[in-house]
Amino acid sequence: MPVLISYRHEERLDAFILNERLLLEGITAQLVEFGGNGQTREDAHGSACQHINDATHWIGLLPAEAGDDWWTAGLLEAAVTANRRVSFYRGGGCELPEHFGRWPVMRERAHIDLFVRAYHDECTFQRAMTLPAEPGSGVDQDNADFFHADLKSKIRRGF
Repeated sequence: MPVLISYRHEERLDAFILNERLLLEGITAQLVEFGGNGQTREDAHGSACQHINDATHWIGLLPAEAGDDWWTAGLLEAAVTANRRVSFYRGGGCELPEHFGRWPVMRERAHIDLFVRAYHDECTFQRAMTLPAEPGSGVDQDNADFFHADLKSKIRRGF
């Protein structure tokens, strides 16, 4: 169950910290930088969709101006369509646009531990997604929704 970690150049330190934490737990992760390498929107979108298809979970590191970030919206659309487990990481206390409210948002490093716990819970309780995923699987959508609700509640409670 590989995890895709997408970030912009400005969030690279947080991305590397997140990646290292996942690797320590034996979780395969792939770091992908978006938004600054001169790609056209079409090329970036195609690349993003391929990365989403190759992962079971997506953690998007959100920049300060997350509401105006077109590639985050594109990745979110691709991830939701593919029933991927979606979460975001955003350091600091800035408010997010309302449309991000459905998914868990990690704001501090302790929340990464909660993501790890939710990830391992999926494996333990056999809710884990396998690749390649079956198209249109209602069970996978239910499991993705459960993952989102579970991680959000863990973050809200702090454990």
